[in-house]
Amino acid sequence: MEEKSKDKTEELTEESTEEATEGETKKEVDENKEAISDDGEKKSVKPGKRRKWHLYVMLCICIAAVIACAIGLGRELYLGWQSKSYYASLSSGIETRPRVPRTPGVSSAPSAASRPSGDATPGGDDHGDDFIGLEYIYEEEPWEPYVDFEALDERFPGIKAWIMLEGTDLDYPLMQTNNNYFYLGHLPDGTRQRSGSIFLDFRNKEDFSDKNILIYGHESRTGEMFGSLKNYRNQAFYEANPIMYIFTPEKDYQLVLIAGYLLDSGVEVPPMRFSNDDAFLAHISDIKRRSFFKTNVEVGPDDQIVSLCTCAYDYTNARFIVVGKLIEF
Repeated sequence: MEEKSKDKTEELTEESTEEATEGETKKEVDENKEAISDDGEKKSVKPGKRRKWHLYVMLCICIAAVIACAIGLGRELYLGWQSKSYYASLSSGIETRPRVPRTPGVSSAPSAASRPSGDATPGGDDHGDDFIGLEYIYEEEPWEPYVDFEALDERFPGIKAWIMLEGTDLDYPLMQTNNNYFYLGHLPDGTRQRSGSIFLDFRNKEDFSDKNILIYGHESRTGEMFGSLKNYRNQAFYEANPIMYIFTPEKDYQLVLIAGYLLDSGVEVPPMRFSNDDAFLAHISDIKRRSFFKTNVEVGPDDQIVSLCTCAYDYTNARFIVVGKLIEF
């Protein structure tokens, strides 16, 4: 009996000792969650502290992202300012001289009595089809731009023409070289610059004799280069700005706009030449159907067009193309 009682007592003592040991172990683990051991080994932290640490990391990431965006925006604004200042200095090569307004294809201007009356905007009913078709253009103060190509050619051997859209930043020399890459990242003087230059497709003839002349330029969010073209998604902007000007050493042209449309450059490119007149007129019908703005300007089989091509961000490989009818004046 005494032996049995002794055995039971020993069993109870062992169980109590195990329970006490387990309790002490749990207590030590809990304490270790809140501290770092003497030898520098990092222990786990409480869930509350872990959440705070995650929030701190997320806050740091957000701050870094804001700083990166600010730096990127600042860089783009600086490059825009640099580009605008550079090209503004080139515009000093242009002078304006008085002239008598001329009707394309007609030797003298229409009389004042034949001008449409009223203050309606282009494309409005008060102007009639003649104005919508841009049979003639009126200026409050008649002018004739003069570009000193001889002086510019000494500085920029690749210059072929000058393009202008009055009242906007679109006022640039047209460059051309033996590829379509160089002027994407170089100024007319050959300096590397991300804004690049406005340039003719290297396959086009520099005398503007092709059926479709392709001109390229970057789309700048701050309005430089071809940044103004995106505004032709708006009918009102088109009606206020229906014509651009292109000047060459030999001839001057009006670019009478007929369409502004999107294309996927991975699928199609504006055709430069056409197999026959029907193919050309089919292309005109297609781009006018897809155009963001509408116009009654007519294009015939003997006409030439110019396609101004720039980036768009509607989808991958999107390009915005503004097309005009080329008229010598």
